[in-house]
Amino acid sequence: MGLHNALHENSCRSPPLQALAFRTPISYTREPAFRSHLAVNLSLHTFASATELDQAQATLVAGCLRAGLAEHGQAALALSGGRTPAGFFRALSAASLDWSRIFVTLADDRCCEPASPHSNAASLATHLLQGPAAAARFLPLYLADETPPQRNARLAALPAQFDAVVLGMGEDGHTASIFPHSPQREAALYDATGHASLEVIGAAPVRERITLTAARLLATRNLILHITGQRKWQVLGEALQHTNPALPVSHFLHAQGPEKHVFWTR
Repeated sequence: MGLHNALHENSCRSPPLQALAFRTPISYTREPAFRSHLAVNLSLHTFASATELDQAQATLVAGCLRAGLAEHGQAALALSGGRTPAGFFRALSAASLDWSRIFVTLADDRCCEPASPHSNAASLATHLLQGPAAAARFLPLYLADETPPQRNARLAALPAQFDAVVLGMGEDGHTASIFPHSPQREAALYDATGHASLEVIGAAPVRERITLTAARLLATRNLILHITGQRKWQVLGEALQHTNPALPVSHFLHAQGPEKHVFWTR
């Protein structure tokens, strides 16, 4: 049933685990035995198509933003880039929201010019920040010639807590730009200095990146993981078993605090 009936326009609290159900029957190479590892504040939503997933995820995130606007007069959202979320961005951009009171930033980005096809900021500009959503208060992670202290001071304009953070995941278990073998992995996962972001080394083609730290990303009311494909389904099962530094995404799945949702399709 995908998003559950408990999801209302101004609420994005997940239903109890007992209500968790698959939206449509999907055949798996292996039985999803990892269901026994699901935390009480994690809901799993599976879909027969990317289009259905994009619409449902946009509905959930829009509800989170409405709740933030109603409660605090403003809302904040952190997003991941890449090709996977483009349809979700387009669906979310059509949501009827007071975008002028919504802060939008990135979970991570590559250190490249905004016009670069490798830029996550460019993906947001193309697919999300269009029409009414163009009024959102977008704070990019990368600005040329900006020092780390300047960047973290600028990011302090964000509300202390996000209303929703949407992350992706690689087949190696990385999320944001927190990679299993990165020299900055421990700092990104466990740094307690209060820094919002770190410069890290990631994968090609643009290895220099900026990522929000795990602590900053987990300062959210709702954490959403958006993944596709059978291999990522299997990695998800591994990550749900226990926290494993070799699978950075597991740090987020087992974190206390935010309501957590996993959205998956083939």
